[in-house]
Amino acid sequence: MSVPLMITTAFERSADAEKMATALLEKRLIACAQISGPVRSSYWWQGKVVSSEEYLLVMKSDESLYYELEQCVRELHPYETPEIIATVITHLSEEYRHWLEKELRR
Repeated sequence: MSVPLMITTAFERSADAEKMATALLEKRLIACAQISGPVRSSYWWQGKVVSSEEYLLVMKSDESLYYELEQCVRELHPYETPEIIATVITHLSEEYRHWLEKELRR
């Protein structure tokens, strides 16, 4: 495994988050996904501050799969400009690391 990543994106509807998680799991671009929410998001959009409820999708993957994963998220995401944030996982248990490596496409 090169570098383990935690990738986050948000959706207006939980069904869209579930659809994305399933698609990425089936392609083995992620090893697991967690959906939480609703959460309250406030952000700038088209010159105004807006607030909305969203569902967060947090996924575990690997740096070697990131660009393909990002492309899939862009293609399937209903937002015009989806949040796609990848954070390097600096520490994780050896058992989890082995499981992650086994479940991801290489």
